[in-house]
Amino acid sequence: MGADSNDLATPFLYVDLDRRSSNIDAMAAAARNLGVRLRPHAKTHKVPEIARLQIAAGATGITLAKISEAEVFVDAGIDDVFVAYQIVSPAQVERLVRLARRAKVRCAVDSREGAERLSRAATDAGVELGVLLE
Repeated sequence: MGADSNDLATPFLYVDLDRRSSNIDAMAAAARNLGVRLRPHAKTHKVPEIARLQIAAGATGITLAKISEAEVFVDAGIDDVFVAYQIVSPAQVERLVRLARRAKVRCAVDSREGAERLSRAATDAGVELGVLLE
């Protein structure tokens, strides 16, 4: 790490770059060996630059919790996102549809009503929105 950690003002962020790279590579290799697509959840890092490394290693896209996070990642150039939590409010649906104009977007849905709401919004906006049934 260079400096003695006891001499650093706290709190501070420490990232072991070698371990980060090793972990990204190990997950990508595991997915390849299993023949599955990897779409890591960015909740632990919330950093588009790390998402780019994950995609470069073989991830098909990134999973995010909220629309606001997805907007940040798409703004940073990530073009394939999955929003894991249900989108229910009209304002959130509108933001999701706007995002789908700029990137490949998928989201989770847990009811017929939710699927119909998203379908109507996507159809009205003339965009394709991937939906995964939970």
